[in-house]
Amino acid sequence: MLRLCGFHISSYHSKVRIALLGKGLPFEEDTAARPAQSEEFLARSPMGKVPFLEFDDGRHLSESHVMCEHLLT
Repeated sequence: MLRLCGFHISSYHSKVRIALLGKGLPFEEDTAARPAQSEEFLARSPMGKVPFLEFDDGRHLSESHVMCEHLLT
């Protein structure tokens, strides 16, 4: 299952959430994720930014435009 990591106040998070809902894809949300530069966080989001998507197979996508393009193709 996909996991959308970020926080609702972000318009970028909302953009990806709407794309997920529009496609009817099941997903979880990790609203506790906040931008950080720790090694642990950078392993999940190489630029240290939110939002980002986590896939079951360990892949990650960041940048809302890229995430939406991936979801809508």
